[in-house]
Amino acid sequence: MLRRALMWVAMAAGMAAVWQVPMALADTAEEAPESAVSSPPMEMDDPGTPGSRGIEVNFVGAHEKIGLNKRMEVLFDANYGIGDRIQLKYERPYVSLTEEDVPSQNGLGATEVGIKWRMVDHGGLGVAFYPNYQWDDSFKLTDVNGEPIESEGRSVYMPLLISEEVAHVYTLAANFGYRRNLQHRGDDIDIAFGAGRAVPGDGRVLAEVFSERDESLHNRQTDIRVGYVFNILPKSWVPHQMEFPAYVSFGHSIGPTEETEPATSFVFGVSVIKLPSGE
Repeated sequence: MLRRALMWVAMAAGMAAVWQVPMALADTAEEAPESAVSSPPMEMDDPGTPGSRGIEVNFVGAHEKIGLNKRMEVLFDANYGIGDRIQLKYERPYVSLTEEDVPSQNGLGATEVGIKWRMVDHGGLGVAFYPNYQWDDSFKLTDVNGEPIESEGRSVYMPLLISEEVAHVYTLAANFGYRRNLQHRGDDIDIAFGAGRAVPGDGRVLAEVFSERDESLHNRQTDIRVGYVFNILPKSWVPHQMEFPAYVSFGHSIGPTEETEPATSFVFGVSVIKLPSGE
């Protein structure tokens, strides 16, 4: 009980921090500091793109526990900017699963590619459409008897990403996504709302509520998550057009889940970013 109480206290503190006005930043920054609610370390994404010939490579570790079941993932996520409004994405995870009464299983997860189009970028408002395609090339899972389990199959994910910059140092965000399974193995609808604020030292505090639902909008799992992003070398590498953000987030399910057990998640990692010329 104490451990769970501490989890909720930590998340409540993170949510409160999002709304605390950082006056020093507002007074000294010449341009709006970064406050986007983005993946990683959050589940929802933002409309931003890397810029013309900009490159962003993310190395992400994730751990999720649902009851006695555990899932660990190491994700390689590469992004490339075409012009100021287009982003190409390639990602593939390495997954390890530990389930009750089943030997540990691990291997490469499904490959996913995507293209983001930032259709609106005006006065602090950003809107992007971000279709993704996922292959059915994940390693094969087996059940307690060693029999193969049907895979998730191929799918197309079509999210709409919206963000609004507020008062120079805040961002409010929303995602609305639909995942269509091309092999008729169940569709998903994702709804997410988030907020972020810039903090001194070139960092940002993030919070979100992310809900995954079936095609009838019945809840599969809803998580509340808080995160923090900061640049490891914010000054030294600016002349080289490079940034190295690090990040961490913690999430916990609220309400019932499809697995009937509460879920907790922890995400951490680092990015290597090559800024576009002129940034």
